[in-house]
Amino acid sequence: MKKVLAIIAVVVVILAATVSGASAFPAGTWVSGVTVANLSGDTAAVVITFYNPNGSVALYFDGGTIGPNGAKTWYLPSHVPGLADGFIGSAVVEADQPVAAIVNTQLPSGSNPMRVGTSTGVGQPTPSVYATQLMKNSGGWNSYCAVQNAGSTAFNVNAYYFNSAGTQVDSDTQSIPGYASYIFDQSTDAELANGTYSARFAGDADHPLAVVCNFYNVGTSASTEQFHSYNGIGQGGPVLHIPRVVKDYYNYQSGLRVQNVGTEALAVTVTYYFGGNSYTQNSPSIGPGQAWGPYLGSEAQLPASMAGLSGSGSAVVEVQSPNANKLIIATVNEDNRVNPAGRGVTYEAALPTDATNTLIFSQVTSEYYGYSSGIQVAKVGDGTSDCQACYSAFGPISAFCVPFSLSDATPSWSQFAPSAPGMIAGISNDNYNGAVTVTCTGQPVIGIANNSFRFDRDKRYGNVLGDAFTTARGINN
Repeated sequence: MKKVLAIIAVVVVILAATVSGASAFPAGTWVSGVTVANLSGDTAAVVITFYNPNGSVALYFDGGTIGPNGAKTWYLPSHVPGLADGFIGSAVVEADQPVAAIVNTQLPSGSNPMRVGTSTGVGQPTPSVYATQLMKNSGGWNSYCAVQNAGSTAFNVNAYYFNSAGTQVDSDTQSIPGYASYIFDQSTDAELANGTYSARFAGDADHPLAVVCNFYNVGTSASTEQFHSYNGIGQGGPVLHIPRVVKDYYNYQSGLRVQNVGTEALAVTVTYYFGGNSYTQNSPSIGPGQAWGPYLGSEAQLPASMAGLSGSGSAVVEVQSPNANKLIIATVNEDNRVNPAGRGVTYEAALPTDATNTLIFSQVTSEYYGYSSGIQVAKVGDGTSDCQACYSAFGPISAFCVPFSLSDATPSWSQFAPSAPGMIAGISNDNYNGAVTVTCTGQPVIGIANNSFRFDRDKRYGNVLGDAFTTARGINN
């Protein structure tokens, strides 16, 4: 029996003419890259079916095989022959072993300034999906959401939009054919005033959805090229875990966006962990549908105890006085507005049930066409966890593992891939693009992997300005 992984808006525009900023995408020619990781110890055979917006099959692509615990990347303009230029649609990945995937939406390789965002293939679509952060001309920022029908028959999808006070201000209904996708474009929605919103997308009870949202800056210069991708979230809970937050960290800052997806007003407590110390912050009341969150780059939005703090850490968000009607989701932004300005990413906070003792990162790079990754892992629950991060073999790199431990005092661990023991020493000669598997005994873990263009590490391709920065959640195996 095949394992099926739905991917949302896998392909955007392939080698198409420049599109205008008035469309669902910021100006430019847009392409996609797909990375599939084999989560098993056996070889996986992979196929990808691409669907047009009307539900017809655009291409059935035989991806060949992926070795045990390995990964394969397809840059669609050059690695998927037969997919027509100008295609925009969705895809479904199938394999005879469990797989995970990430999708890059980007300007073509070599673009300068660069724009890229990463989302995760959806393995468990749900009939109701939430989006924490959407924008229409909000200080030059706009957004759109690609919503995929994860079933084989057409059905209606409703989009409900909530303003910053939690009031529903707009709705939209679209029929989406089986396995196809529709783009809800907030920038062209005449019923929405300029501002920032949250949303809920809902289909019929028996029809699951998968959602990816992108929001992006105006793009008039390299410092305003930020392009953020994140997955819509189908399930909330009373506790969320965040494996990485930063404050004044090499000019990077985090921002949180916590959305109430329950039926009662609630408040949350955020506990930040930096350098063996913890700091707490209490939110105001958050109404149903409403979203709230601080920007860590603004001291005024944080507890006084965090003044002057800098570094990389983790966080936990908890509902105060929890009950069955008080549920939250959250996304985490990280951006650089100073140097290299114009970079930004977004990823989804994790429920305790997302934690695992085996965590897969589909794509980790080390000086690969100028890109290098960092991974950050955080434990869930009290107690210790002894772990190892194992890099799969790729090119000149042999497989190797790096041990580490997590405790209540230091609940997170990070590693910059080029600095990992086992990489070839020196600059500009790693050329690594593979998967990393984290296994732990003790408390389960969650994590993310960043990927960014690092001219300081790899000078072979010149410097790239703009948003050459992505993040993806690790996959629970």
